[in-house]
Amino acid sequence: MTLEYQLELQRAVGAFSEGRYSVAEALCRRLVESDADQAQPWFLLGMALTRQGAHAEAFRCLQRSAQIAPRSAETLNALGAVTNELGRDPKEAEQFFIGALKINPRCTDAHYNMGVTLQRMRQYEAAATWYERALVIRPDDCEAMSNLAIVFKCLNRHREGLGLIDRALTLSPQHPLAHWNRALVLLSLGELSEGFAEYEWRWKGGAGPQFVPRSYTQPQWKGEHRPDQVLFVHGEQGFGDFIQFARFFPMARQRVGRIIVECPAALLPLMVESGLADEWVLPSETPKAFDVFIPLMSLPHALGISTETLPNQVPYLRVSANGLESGSRGVRLKVGLVWSGNPTHDDDQIRSIAPEGLTDLISIEGVEFHSLQVPIRPEHQAIVAQWPRWVDRTSGLMDFRATAEYLEGLDLVISVDTAVAHLAGALGKPVWLLVQDSPDWRWLLKRADSPWYPTLRLFRQSHRGDWRPVLEQVVAELHRAMCDRRLTDG
Repeated sequence: MTLEYQLELQRAVGAFSEGRYSVAEALCRRLVESDADQAQPWFLLGMALTRQGAHAEAFRCLQRSAQIAPRSAETLNALGAVTNELGRDPKEAEQFFIGALKINPRCTDAHYNMGVTLQRMRQYEAAATWYERALVIRPDDCEAMSNLAIVFKCLNRHREGLGLIDRALTLSPQHPLAHWNRALVLLSLGELSEGFAEYEWRWKGGAGPQFVPRSYTQPQWKGEHRPDQVLFVHGEQGFGDFIQFARFFPMARQRVGRIIVECPAALLPLMVESGLADEWVLPSETPKAFDVFIPLMSLPHALGISTETLPNQVPYLRVSANGLESGSRGVRLKVGLVWSGNPTHDDDQIRSIAPEGLTDLISIEGVEFHSLQVPIRPEHQAIVAQWPRWVDRTSGLMDFRATAEYLEGLDLVISVDTAVAHLAGALGKPVWLLVQDSPDWRWLLKRADSPWYPTLRLFRQSHRGDWRPVLEQVVAELHRAMCDRRLTDG
C-alpha cells in the first residue's frame, strides 16, 4: 500500500466522517479500482452507499470486504444492517450479527441490531434482552433506549417504556425518535394533550422519511382565532386516519372564516355530503387562496384536545341511505364483516385474521353476514365461497359514500382495525372491533369502549397472536345479541 494510497484512504475516511458521502464514495471507487484486494476501501464504499440509500450495491461492496477480511465484526454487523434495509429475511441478518458477536462479544452495534432484527420479527422479549445488553455496554445510547421503549409498549409495559424515553431525552433533548416514540406511548396511555404535542415530531425525522413537511409561503396554523381568514387542511396518512380526524373540521371552522380540506378521491363524495368543510380539493390540487395551513393530524394539538374535550358525538358523517333489502327468511341480524386489512401495512400480519378461524362465527343461525372485505385475497376466496348466508355486494362499493350507504342497512359491523371500522363508528353504527394484544395507540389499553366512537366495542387479544378466545367471545356475544338486540355495550 503506497503512501499516496494511504493519504487517499484518509481523505475518504474524513469525508465520510463529515457526512460528505458522495465524496467518500468517489474516493473509495478510485481506491478499489487501483487495488481491489484491500478490505477497508470496500467497507467504506459500502457504508457510503448505505448512507445514500444504495443498499443493494452497498451489500455487494461489504461482501467483498468480508471476503478479504472475514474476521471483521464491523463488516459483518454492517452486512446484517444492510440486509435489514433491503427487506430480506430477518433470519439472514441475524446470522451476520451472531457472526459479528462471536468475533467481538462487545460489539455494541451488533447487540443493538440484533434487537432491531428481533423486533422486526416481533420476538419482543428477545429483542428487549439484546437492547438491554447494548445499553450495558453503551449506557447513553438513545437509539437503543427509544427502541427498547417501543418494545416495552408492544409488551404492554408502557410506563417502563415512558421512563426509558424520558431518560433518553434527558441525555439528548432534541432526539427525534425518542420524541416520536414518546408520542406513541403517551397516546396509548390516553394522555392525548401531551401525546399530540409530541406527535408533531413526525415532521422532524422521528417517524421516518415518509413524513416530509410541506412547504407553503403561508404560516402553519397553531389554533389561534382568525375569523376573517381561510384555513387549508392538507391530508396525510390513511383513509381511517382521515375519517377519525374529520371530526375536528367543525371545531377548526369555528376559529377561522372558512376551511378548505384536501381529501382523497375515494372519500370526497361522503365528505361533501356530510358538510364538514366549506370547500374540498383533491390531493392533486392546491386551493387558489388560503391564509394559513395545517396537516390533518396536527388538528388536535392546535385545538388543545384532551381526553376530556375530545369530540365524540356521532354520527358526524352522514349519508342518505336507501337501505338494504330484507334479509333471507329467518335472518334476525345483518352483520358486516371485515377480517383483514391492507396486506402492505406493517402490522397486517398481527392485525388481520385468517378466515379459517371464522367458521363458528359464520355458522351462527339467524345471522346474515355481508362482506365489507375489499378485496378478498385470492388465497381466501375458496374458503369464503363455502360460507353459508354470505352476501357479497362489494362490487358496487366504489367509494366510501357507497360503503356508508350500505352500512346504514346493517345492524352491526364486526371488523379488524381497518378504515371500515372508523367509517361505521363515524356513522354511529354499532361496531365490534377485534384488536391484537398491543394495538394501535388510538384503541388505548385495557378497556372495551372507545372515547373516539361511543358505539364501538373492543374485543382484545389476551395473548399475542391468539385470536381464538377473541372469536369465541364474539360468537357468545352475538348469540346474546340475537336475544336482546343490544349491540353496543358489554
